[in-house]
Amino acid sequence: MMLKIAFRYVLTLMVLFACSSPPLMRFTLESGDVARKNSPLLISTGKELPVGSNYELVNEDSQESFPAQVLASGELLVFIDSMAAESIGNYALRQTTSEEETAYRPKISPSEEGLEIAVDGNPVLFYQTATAFPPEGLPDYYKRSGMIHPLYSPDGQVLTDAFPAGHTHQHAIFNAWVNTRFKGEKVDFWNQHQETGTVEHVDLVHTEEGVNTALFESILRHISLKDGEVLEEKWRVMVYPTADYYLFDLYSEQTNTSNDTLFVLDYHYGGMGFRGSREWNEVDSVHFTNSWNILTSEGYTNENANHTHAAWVAAFGEVDGETAGSTIFGFPDNFRYPQAIRVHPTMPYWVYAPMVDGEFYIAPGETFKSSFRYYVHQGEPDERVIDNIRNDLMNPIQATILD
Repeated sequence: MMLKIAFRYVLTLMVLFACSSPPLMRFTLESGDVARKNSPLLISTGKELPVGSNYELVNEDSQESFPAQVLASGELLVFIDSMAAESIGNYALRQTTSEEETAYRPKISPSEEGLEIAVDGNPVLFYQTATAFPPEGLPDYYKRSGMIHPLYSPDGQVLTDAFPAGHTHQHAIFNAWVNTRFKGEKVDFWNQHQETGTVEHVDLVHTEEGVNTALFESILRHISLKDGEVLEEKWRVMVYPTADYYLFDLYSEQTNTSNDTLFVLDYHYGGMGFRGSREWNEVDSVHFTNSWNILTSEGYTNENANHTHAAWVAAFGEVDGETAGSTIFGFPDNFRYPQAIRVHPTMPYWVYAPMVDGEFYIAPGETFKSSFRYYVHQGEPDERVIDNIRNDLMNPIQATILD
């Protein structure tokens, strides 16, 4: 009995000490003129804090708190589950006694083939690190790594396709340029059957998980089959702890590691692609069941969306008898935002394609950056969620460091 009393006394003192100790930092958060929901907020603090999830951001007036996570990058990640419009508050960053365990905390499961990230025990995506080969009977030049497949809906349907019938060279969520000139010759990193270029995973350089995100960082390379590596690409994928849908960001940095300029020529497709479910592929006589639907931020649908510009693109349809899909947002600081898109008239693939508006180049040592937010939904996309995400990207919550 005395031990129990002593333990409670020590625990009480620890709680009181945590509450009374000075904050590590103080911030002002301003929501702006819109309400916020499920809003990831990355803050560069300029201060060295131990990596981990044993932090919280506490409103000094209402005592409302948000779990906080210090990333290995040094950034502070706060996940704002809800904030009213016109909210302005002073917040204190405090260290808690232990990391908070929540039902929707993202988790990473590595394997020999790659790694899976799950939320609440349900898989969100799989990143392929090992080389995947095409179906038997097809040439090995279609082999691929460094792609996301499968991408799952919240109910577990597979929304992507790799090595699809009719277009074996398309690989779920993947990034590749098509019509480029390097050292005076054409290099196609997308159409592997042209046998001039390809893309492959090189290394998984970092993983971490916490209360607000599970993330990985990987290195890929874009190869000229004649001249070797042209681009080194770094991916950073961050999955967030949402309940009703999946939400993740993909950041890409392509650095020209060669001594020659890569020219990305004017063309009708190429870039960050999305290849949809095999059930939407009418060429796949075994699996085809229905055609997908495309809707863009500007109201264009299906093939009418081709070569329009879009802040976001929704692709959805029936898979395993239920409607599900993925809506993908470009970040406002992307090159030529809102970027042009390629939507194929009959096949279930689309791509953010900035070269539709003319050629550009990546010089030696130069880095081409692009970022995308993925909203993966059961059923058709929810307009309210789309509005929330677009507001977060266009007018993020303002965080001001006070001390």
